[in-house]
Amino acid sequence: MVSYSTKMEQKLKKVLQYFSLFNYYPTFDEIYTFFPVKIDKKTLIELLKRQKYTPPEYSISSPLVIPTEVEGSSQISKRKLSSWRYKVYIKWLSIFPQIKLVGLSGSIAMMNADLDDDIDLFIITAKNRLFTARFLATTLAFIIGLKRGIGLEKAPNKVCLNLFFDESKLTVPKIKKTEFVAHEILQMKPIISKGNVYQQFLKANRWVFKLFPNAVPSVIPSDPPTGGESRDLFRKISHFVRNDKISNYFEKLLKNLQLKLINRHQTTEIITASQLWFHPVDFGKKMKF
Repeated sequence: MVSYSTKMEQKLKKVLQYFSLFNYYPTFDEIYTFFPVKIDKKTLIELLKRQKYTPPEYSISSPLVIPTEVEGSSQISKRKLSSWRYKVYIKWLSIFPQIKLVGLSGSIAMMNADLDDDIDLFIITAKNRLFTARFLATTLAFIIGLKRGIGLEKAPNKVCLNLFFDESKLTVPKIKKTEFVAHEILQMKPIISKGNVYQQFLKANRWVFKLFPNAVPSVIPSDPPTGGESRDLFRKISHFVRNDKISNYFEKLLKNLQLKLINRHQTTEIITASQLWFHPVDFGKKMKF
């Protein structure tokens, strides 16, 4: 009969194996957050000692931690996020009322990006403005020089707009309720959030806390700043685009146009009236432990 201690050690090993797939060395808080069962921090510390894993914030001498790789990935990520193009892009995205949330996802959200990595962004749009928001985000990326080219395997420092949700449908579909997607949800870093949409997103996806019970937030984070002073300069534009009659017309027009273009290249992407998943390869299904 397998002892309780052994079972917990096996669970810890699985957590570390998951992060190793991304060449990432998790901190203590990250290990605690993604431990699959309720555990107190004192017990987790003991388990880590048995596994001979020292989280990077405690020591740089652990045999499982390579300091140059950790520092290099962090520095690379910071450099990508500090470029003037990226800063201007985010500043302008915050202006549009059709865009309710922009979040960093993937390796950049964990400050673990490589030189060849792009910047993955997750966008939540206003209700019934999914295709208008995508048009604005894509067009602006093209103008600033951040748009990723179609079919490119590598697009360093470009933005990858691979996930759009309408705020009226924030729950992840059943087929996507995997451990990988749960990680992505909890690791996502909102950089623009309006009207508590980030909090609503977490509530709509409570299922992630069944997989990771230690991740339940005791305090719901507040919205990050979105550059209100810039939006004041574009108040007249915002008033214009909020006109329902005009906005509905453009949403329908842009939806029809984009669906025609998407259908030409569609493979395994999920395309609905409220969610757009541009992931030709479902990495979650490819993961094996």
